[in-house]
Amino acid sequence: MPVPAVAPPTPTPAVGPVSVPTGLPDVLSAVGRLRNVLPPTWHVVEADSARVPIGWDGEAGGVYVMVEDTRTRFLHPSGFHYYSFYRVWLMPSTWEGEMRKTPYVSDSAPAYLLGVSGDCLAFYHTAGGNVWDDGPGALCAALDLDGICYAETEGRIVDMAVEDRLSADADSTDADGVALDPRHILGLAGGGPSLYLEYVFPPADHDSTAATLSDLTSELASQVFTLLPEIESLYLRRCTGDSFTDTIVQRD
Repeated sequence: MPVPAVAPPTPTPAVGPVSVPTGLPDVLSAVGRLRNVLPPTWHVVEADSARVPIGWDGEAGGVYVMVEDTRTRFLHPSGFHYYSFYRVWLMPSTWEGEMRKTPYVSDSAPAYLLGVSGDCLAFYHTAGGNVWDDGPGALCAALDLDGICYAETEGRIVDMAVEDRLSADADSTDADGVALDPRHILGLAGGGPSLYLEYVFPPADHDSTAATLSDLTSELASQVFTLLPEIESLYLRRCTGDSFTDTIVQRD
């Protein structure tokens, strides 16, 4: 239950010259775009570059902005209070990264894919964000992103037309990949240059080593890129019985 909090507006931090990859907005530009869509009680509280999305491993780069609502605060189970917030990371469109293994029920959520554009992959992390229900859509609009309809764990979405393309002729493809079994597809969305795929690996692979998981990921991605030639970037969620880990794979 939100607890009313009286607090002065948080000032926007001073942002000096920074280096960001070509094609991404600089930090000041990203701050300005996001500030234009914030509700009245929301403010930019952090801005930086050369970051990696929270909960992910990969090369640091891109732009990071955090916005916060000073109207409401929440009590964390650990005993501290926090304001509603969204963190946004803009990474180069060619960026590849790996989410650390995450339990389905966890006190600490990683960043998830927010949307894509020709120049970037955007990630977000939020707590208490439900006080601004259209936040992800507004952030996508401000940053000129195509939103990704990824699958929530309690209500998964599968694009049947894309699934038909992935499963038809899978056995006859020249790719050296694992066969894409529709029974293992839990979520499938996207189109154009980017695709979201949530896939359960066979039970025998649930306890596989990281190296084996990497090999299976490479084989599955190869299959997807062969069957869907228009796809350039695959956002793959790999599921087990009690956990998941996401990865970004680019077409070679």
